[in-house]
Amino acid sequence: MSEVKFQRVMLKAILAEGETCAVEIDGRSIIVCHTGDGWHALDNVCTHAYAKMSEGRIRGFRLICPLHGASFDCRTGAVLGAPAVIPLKTYPVRIVKDHVEVAA
Repeated sequence: MSEVKFQRVMLKAILAEGETCAVEIDGRSIIVCHTGDGWHALDNVCTHAYAKMSEGRIRGFRLICPLHGASFDCRTGAVLGAPAVIPLKTYPVRIVKDHVEVAA
């Protein structure tokens, strides 16, 4: 069983609640979301059509694609609105002191 390896991606203070930020980990584009429910990380590319989710918007825990308006639950990656039908992959997030860390 392999150990989950977290990577520091940003200072916690950089991202206010209700904001997102794209980061790259090992060549993978990931969106970090800070919501009222906490910190979440997902693939940054919509599963419906190629669009960067970080160019969309976040409303509560709903992450909305800028291209066709598909929406996803940033806590689970679940599809909340068409035209997407495939969920976004999620990644573990943890806060260590003043930093956000993601395991991808």
